[in-house]
Amino acid sequence: MGKIFVFDLGNVIVRPMNVKMLYEMLECKVSYEEFCNFFKKDKSVDDVHRGLISTEEHIKKILNFSGSNKTIEEYISIFTGPIRNGLYEDTIKIIEVLKKANKKVCMLSNLRHIDFEWFAGIYDISNFDGLYLSYEMHLMKPCNEIYEKMIESLNASADDVYFFDDSQANVEAARKLGINAYCVTGDTIRDVLVKENIIEIKDK
Repeated sequence: MGKIFVFDLGNVIVRPMNVKMLYEMLECKVSYEEFCNFFKKDKSVDDVHRGLISTEEHIKKILNFSGSNKTIEEYISIFTGPIRNGLYEDTIKIIEVLKKANKKVCMLSNLRHIDFEWFAGIYDISNFDGLYLSYEMHLMKPCNEIYEKMIESLNASADDVYFFDDSQANVEAARKLGINAYCVTGDTIRDVLVKENIIEIKDK
């Protein structure tokens, strides 16, 4: 089997969201530091990424903690609109190059259902030959099982897979399983691909 290219979503395909803007638009009653700590580290964050609780339940927890008077609908409107910063052009170009070369392209991401819905609204997800999403699999990187299930689904060997993620922990876990893994962001992925002689990209 030929090379299979697997991309993380956040900070590799899509630019990071503006959490400060989310905080401001929600008109939170807690400090920004407190909001960030909850938004990134509360147990409900892990649960919604694993698909163990619904989007609505998670949003309720954020609104209650922050003291925001916004409705769930208003939160969704903010979360899927103003705070989003779009896609990395280099990564999108790389995916196009790979597809034109008839390479298999997949996505493996820790994300919420609401994140995927937003992404699917601005990008043609049919470009992916496989989608491995934490909220559907009820697993999250860097646990071994999520990589193993992906490899099994692809009917491939670990050495066939080239994986690009912005988390060093996720990359190291993948490497231990024999996957060709690289720590990149959308700003660095092109240089890494060229330096490692993985694919040829003629124009930026």
